[in-house]
Amino acid sequence: MTSLPDTLSDPTARLSRLAMINAALRRLDPDAQVALEAASGRMKVLTVLPEAEVVRILRELGEPATLSTAADDAGADACCGCGCRSGQG
Repeated sequence: MTSLPDTLSDPTARLSRLAMINAALRRLDPDAQVALEAASGRMKVLTVLPEAEVVRILRELGEPATLSTAADDAGADACCGCGCRSGQG
């Protein structure tokens, strides 16, 4: 597991990061939604975009995105969308 970026502890930086990700996804899906769990660095994405496209967009923004699997999500909140996550590896 990689450590979380220091910016996650800064609420302003966290909001700026989310705004940047939302804007990038909404260019292709106007209804896309993103939520970031600051404590874990886990990102949840709700979109009609294919998983590979979401990962590509996140990586272009510098996010170390990987897809979670059902096993990764076991015991976690239900994921709404493709299950992309950031900050874990």
